[in-house]
Amino acid sequence: MFAKTGLIFSADLSMGVTAMLASLKSPETIRRMAAEVVSRPEYQLDQGLDDESQGLWLTILSWILKPIVWIFQSLHGLPPVLQIFVVVILVVILVALIAHIIWTFVNAVRRSRIDQSSVLSDRERSVDPRHLERSAELAATAGQYVEAVRFLFKAALVRIEQSEKKKLRVGITNRELLRRYQKSPLSAPLAQITDLIDRKWYGTESCESTDYEVCQSQHVSICAVLQGNSRVVSA
Repeated sequence: MFAKTGLIFSADLSMGVTAMLASLKSPETIRRMAAEVVSRPEYQLDQGLDDESQGLWLTILSWILKPIVWIFQSLHGLPPVLQIFVVVILVVILVALIAHIIWTFVNAVRRSRIDQSSVLSDRERSVDPRHLERSAELAATAGQYVEAVRFLFKAALVRIEQSEKKKLRVGITNRELLRRYQKSPLSAPLAQITDLIDRKWYGTESCESTDYEVCQSQHVSICAVLQGNSRVVSA
């Protein structure tokens, strides 16, 4: 009985092996099927990356890794754990420094825009020339004659703007101002004040009390011209 059972098991095993071998494909068929599978679009792993882009990314990656590898190699002799710890700390410090530099740059650009907008808003805001004239008197009393001259000049410009009912162009130079009013009664007093500013403020000459008195008299002349004319005629 055991012999008969053994024969039946052997026969079944032989039939199973034969069926498995029959189901196997030939090597050529397997290679052909593998080539078909790999050639499908979803297996194109390098699609969208040309040689130039790959080379660029590899170059950037090598630049980033080069100092890290150099630091790691310079720590030769230390325990590997300590080497990795030091490299990680240095990388964290480097990233923090780069982030701080970027943040500082962005903050500086943002602050400059805010300052510029505040300057423009101050320019557009109504300024009382009497306050500037009072500031000029206080500066002259304190012996700061060049500041007094500048205050009077600003007061004169504000009075001109109020007389013409329009703002002067932001950033207008003294020479442009003189050319604009060269055919008006404002030409002579403006020329004397701008000449004082050019020599005393921008130049190397010291500003004395007599200079402030000259500027004050020319400012009075400008105010008189503006009071006598409803609108100043510029060139």
